Amino acid sequence: MTTFNIKISGKESHKTTSSIAKILRALDARYFKGDSESSLILVEYIDRGNWVTHNTLLSDQSSSCLLMSVFLADSNTINETDKTEFIKETFLQFNHLLGDLHKNSYITIQQYNASSYGKNSKQIQQF
Repeated sequence: MTTFNIKISGKESHKTTSSIAKILRALDARYFKGDSESSLILVEYIDRGNWVTHNTLLSDQSSSCLLMSVFLADSNTINETDKTEFIKETFLQFNHLLGDLHKNSYITIQQYNASSYGKNSKQIQQF
């Protein structure tokens, strides 16, 4: 299971969110062997006036910002090369989608023990 938690600068856009989901589903399948049925993508838009980098509001700069946390179950076996390539490809795709990303844009990848999460299921019996 892969979870993407993304904060991007700008105004909320259904079109941008759909594009982000398409990009991440493809990259998830390519680098993490993720299953789109169990992957989760959360996108939050942060107003440029609420984002500060280099001691300056992003609204006073000509760039965009991205902060992404990727959470992978340890059952997704990936190596350092795949992580590096995922990050590189993600920045290329997001620079194309969002425009010039500020150098203070970040992506983190964290792996966790698969037994440490639960999933809602319609088969769970009521007590």
